[in-house]
Amino acid sequence: MARVMLTARVTDTQAAALKSYAAEVGLPVYQATVRALELGIAALVGGRGAEPARPEPTPAASVSAGEVEALREAVDRLTVRAELTDRLTQRTLYAAGAAYAAALAGPTQDADRLAGIAADADRIFDRQLARARGQ
Repeated sequence: MARVMLTARVTDTQAAALKSYAAEVGLPVYQATVRALELGIAALVGGRGAEPARPEPTPAASVSAGEVEALREAVDRLTVRAELTDRLTQRTLYAAGAAYAAALAGPTQDADRLAGIAADADRIFDRQLARARGQ
């Protein structure tokens, strides 16, 4: 899929919210911004896909508070799902790293060896997570 370069300006409050979210979920600010943009576009098109949007001319006053709240809840649910997916990916990477480290360790496992396996699993996880995030 071809990518298009766009530039946007955000308010200080929006920038602070993006930075806070990025730090909270462990993403670079750029990726958090891309996620926010994707979720915002998804909310705007309302599940219609990538087809050109043909908004019906409706005055802003005709949107009820209930509809606004429903949209906020939908965006919140999308955000929670995205965060859960990130956590699942991290756990999967960690489990894969731990399994790999354990397989390398062999059949004898004393306390020192188990500590070494855990340290190896942590290093493998960090490396895999960095690759998954494109760093």
